Amino acid sequence: MNKLYTLIFFSLIFCAGLASAENLDATVNFDASKLKEETKDGATLFRYEGGDVNYVEHGKGAPVLPCRHIYVVAPKGADYAGCRVKIQREKLPGRYKLYSREAAPEGARGAELYPPNCVEFVRQFDEDGFRLFMFRAYPIVSQPADGTVMRIISCQLMISCKGEARYENVPTDEMIKIKRKVMNPKALETLVASLKVSPRQSMQIERSGFATGKAKGKNVFADSVTKNYRKGEESGDLIQTLKQNNVTIDEGSLIFSPIQF
Repeated sequence: MNKLYTLIFFSLIFCAGLASAENLDATVNFDASKLKEETKDGATLFRYEGGDVNYVEHGKGAPVLPCRHIYVVAPKGADYAGCRVKIQREKLPGRYKLYSREAAPEGARGAELYPPNCVEFVRQFDEDGFRLFMFRAYPIVSQPADGTVMRIISCQLMISCKGEARYENVPTDEMIKIKRKVMNPKALETLVASLKVSPRQSMQIERSGFATGKAKGKNVFADSVTKNYRKGEESGDLIQTLKQNNVTIDEGSLIFSPIQF
């Protein structure tokens, strides 16, 4: 039986003089049935099934690894400050020669872990008026020197950011769209101060038993709208299929992405 390991990685970026701060939590789970192996050029290439997956390499000669792009909603106008990551993992049996697109440079350190961090911050941006933090999360960690591969079961993110402003008069359709995209949808219950509802939506809310006046600006209001408009569209997954855009690489990283096979 494989052993399970729980580790905590610290990747904090501290900002001096924070006037106000917010803590955000999100959990990423990796489905073991979606992790696949294939042989490519005499080596093993790990794939992870899903529409939100890219393949990256951390420098020349590094193994090509799958990663998921994940999103976390933050307070309005907030700036990313840092993240702690707690992971649960298990060691895969056997030894692996992982696929890389080219040979490692002479003198490269052989005992490096790839990726160096199971979760990497990519960038912050605004979408439909919401501030989002984008991360890369990896379903495996490898050490090419001895062929060891660890499967990541879950990653718990504890994110800190500067800013705590709430969102006002948010159109319900936009909030539902963001709620389906991010890994911390429950955070919207406190981040959204009030919603802007169309007459058609108001009628559906009243029929569901929630009066507009009673529910205005309260969490029950947001919940009732969400329940009315899901109508079987909820797939059960926290992440929907995402459009694959050019990845903005964080400063200092040596990453070539996306890679197509």
